[in-house]
Amino acid sequence: MRLNKILSIISILFLLNLSACSKEEVKYDGEPLKIAVIGDIPELNNKKISFEKISLDELSEDTVQISTNFDAVMITPLMFEEASNDRFVEVYNNSKIPYIFFDSEKRNLPFTKVGYTYETARWESLENGSHTTIYLSDKDANREDVWYFYLNDEKELEVLYKEIFEKVKML
Repeated sequence: MRLNKILSIISILFLLNLSACSKEEVKYDGEPLKIAVIGDIPELNNKKISFEKISLDELSEDTVQISTNFDAVMITPLMFEEASNDRFVEVYNNSKIPYIFFDSEKRNLPFTKVGYTYETARWESLENGSHTTIYLSDKDANREDVWYFYLNDEKELEVLYKEIFEKVKML
């Protein structure tokens, strides 16, 4: 009985250690970043990157607070359809921080142009082979900047994250 209990505890500790090590190691060494996430929070292991989940309502209600507290906003596929609603277009186009459309085959266009959603934006020209898009708009300068990030192999995901975080820090 006592041996079974010890084995159970060892098994639990092994599983906890295994799950702690299963996070993707990202070798980003820049300044610390705080990123708001709408959707699924990435499972990354890097002490300089912190994520905080927010809702689309929070984003649209207090853009100044979001811009003050975060370095970027990341939107993941789970929320693409809802995040591409026209009511958020002005939020994306009037922000002081970049938006990361993570794993968006259709780039930033369904989110930043009125009249389209992620579902209805079916133009083939949207698919440029990129994995992720960073979008930053400066209405005062009448300027939009877009950066594309590519993923050739799922094993290179940590490299993709590193490139994204380095770009965010530069912005």
